[in-house]
Amino acid sequence: MSIRGEKVANAQFNTKLINILKDIMLRLHHGEPLETVQEEFDQHFRHVSTVEILLIVQELKSSDHGITSRDVMKLFDVYSRLHGHSINDLHVPESHHPGHPVQIFKDENRELQSVLIQINNLLETLEKGEQRLQEDMIERLKEQMSLLGQFYNHYNRKEKLFFPIMERYGHYTPTRIMWGDDDRIRTLFKGAKRMMEKIPDLEFKYVKKSYDVFESKFKEMIFEEESFLLPIVLSIFNEDDWLAIAKESDAFGYCLTRPVEEWVSADKLFVEDEDKEIDSASDVNPLPKHLAFGGGYLTIQEANNILNNLPLEITFVDKNGFFKYFNEKITSSEMMFVRTPSSIGRNVANCHPPKSFKKVMRLIHDLKTKRRSSESMWFKKKDQYVHITYKGVFDEDGEYLGILEYVQDIQPFFDLPREVKKELSTLDESL
Repeated sequence: MSIRGEKVANAQFNTKLINILKDIMLRLHHGEPLETVQEEFDQHFRHVSTVEILLIVQELKSSDHGITSRDVMKLFDVYSRLHGHSINDLHVPESHHPGHPVQIFKDENRELQSVLIQINNLLETLEKGEQRLQEDMIERLKEQMSLLGQFYNHYNRKEKLFFPIMERYGHYTPTRIMWGDDDRIRTLFKGAKRMMEKIPDLEFKYVKKSYDVFESKFKEMIFEEESFLLPIVLSIFNEDDWLAIAKESDAFGYCLTRPVEEWVSADKLFVEDEDKEIDSASDVNPLPKHLAFGGGYLTIQEANNILNNLPLEITFVDKNGFFKYFNEKITSSEMMFVRTPSSIGRNVANCHPPKSFKKVMRLIHDLKTKRRSSESMWFKKKDQYVHITYKGVFDEDGEYLGILEYVQDIQPFFDLPREVKKELSTLDESL
């Protein structure tokens, strides 16, 4: 039951289906038996795609209708009665392979749930107030919270690799909903962690309350990912999408577990073998073509290598607001701001979390209209001192071309010795 994204109906604008499903779910919420809503569901949703149903349900759940995860599970039971299988029962070849992005995602969620159990056990012991165990329990609690913090990698891969591809298939609403929830969970985690660092000076009930609020939202996100996100992407992504995600995942890191082996589809291996045969049969290289650049001429290879050797991370967003280019002076995982090919072609408004949307759009407007010629920021990031500049780019006729962002670690400049250096370094000639 694989449905390609371009064929999926746009659920966000099907008002009739949204209202019907909202009515059914509210009736389930208020205790109406499954049997009494089954006929109406069958009548209206027999021929509606799984993806469209999931998109509608997710939008309803995120809205102010009081619909809970339990109501969603009831609706999934209604779906199962109609179709004879679970709504999550998607038979996608190789998605259960140990190195497949979906399997990694599920494995990480299992590990995260295990850490939550450990934290709850430690909090329970602390709540009992056994003095002889308290110091050890506090230390272990901090260790477990530090481990749990790896969920940032999990969320970053979701937002920077899954979401851009979903948007290419026209699904913008679910990505904005989930990214906003992710940011709220990050904030709750920081708050809970700060509270725990104040043990035993802070009254325990405040620590527990802060953690409980975080844990509730965190568990809810695991449910959202496995009930909505994964079934949707399994239905709309093709093999090339999954291969791109698998290839770029290392740049963002993993969470509590790493893939035990690399996933490469059987079809891809077959194609690569064919390509090797073709390459060995043809060894023709086109002559390098020189193009005008600045005050001279360069081949594309020369221009590319010059850009990749600048001590800056460069990003370019074109005049239509699409992320078009980034240089590769280092691997993605070493970048101050991780960029991967999956984000190319993404609207810049969707490259930032929802909370930053207004600021980003204001900056773009100001640079485009020349209200500001550039904008710079600088801040500490671990052992780096990051300096960022955004600059509007215009041609010789004043036509707006886009926005250039360049990022540099300026910490090495602060570390320079006081004395000046005006001579070249001397190398040992015997080497």
